[in-house]
Amino acid sequence: MATLLITGATSGLGLHVAQQLADQGRHHLILPMRDARRGLALADALRQGGALAVHTPELDLASLHDVSRFLRTFESAHALSSIDGVLLNAGVQSAQALSFTVDGLETTFAVNHLAHLMLIQGLMKHLAPGAIVGWTASGTHDPCELMARLSGFRGARYTGAQALAKGEHDAGTSDAQACRDAYATSKLCNIVTAQAFAQTWAETGWRFFAFDPGMMPGTGLAREHGALTQWMWQHVLPRLARILPGTSLPASSAAVLSRLITDLPAATPSGAYFGFKGQRLTPARSARSSWVIEDLMRTSATLLTPFHPN
Repeated sequence: MATLLITGATSGLGLHVAQQLADQGRHHLILPMRDARRGLALADALRQGGALAVHTPELDLASLHDVSRFLRTFESAHALSSIDGVLLNAGVQSAQALSFTVDGLETTFAVNHLAHLMLIQGLMKHLAPGAIVGWTASGTHDPCELMARLSGFRGARYTGAQALAKGEHDAGTSDAQACRDAYATSKLCNIVTAQAFAQTWAETGWRFFAFDPGMMPGTGLAREHGALTQWMWQHVLPRLARILPGTSLPASSAAVLSRLITDLPAATPSGAYFGFKGQRLTPARSARSSWVIEDLMRTSATLLTPFHPN
């Protein structure tokens, strides 16, 4: 039995991954989520679907204090437990204006990057030999990605982790564009973090990767957008997903991601970046910049210092 921890399993890609892993009938699933009631309902459904065991501990990724609490609680309850796979999948995207968490950090950067970084750092002692850790990224980080550009993205705008944490953006940038930039940049951070962990932990046997699920209409990512955009996202674009380049459906992307988190190809270098068809991709140049890698990891460590469990 493999023990797998997955964030963002309430809906969309994460839910499909959890369901597909449950159907295999040989996994213990740990699915942290903010809403305890929804967690209990999901756990019951997945057990009926075949999962050997499901736990849904409470965790609010929009609060680094709560991530700290979760890690302390996990340590108390699972001190001797080992984890075979971790999928850092939860993500948020603002639509009209950037927002800030209770910790005073820009929400997209805090949830999509910082909270997950703190979570995996706290779980490292529990990783089993040969464990696999994956981050859900996005092609929106790449300014050359056609569908992302057609959707209003212009690629990641990495100006430094301190600036991202403060929600600073280029002068003259509209609020809506700043939201798209923040999302794309947070996904670049996920790719960079996977590479940094692969370098840092190269001798351990643990393996790391990032995954672009493609644009997935029908998921909850457009929930903060206007009514027309939500209607198109939920009812029109899913029917076109098979013919639009760079576009996938949650179940299809989840099938590839489920394989990667349980059986990452042995010949693949740790830190690799995969597409939704399982092909290895080359991330945008900024994701391979030594300055970006060094600044992100160094500054993120500083930002997280006040929140680490004692």
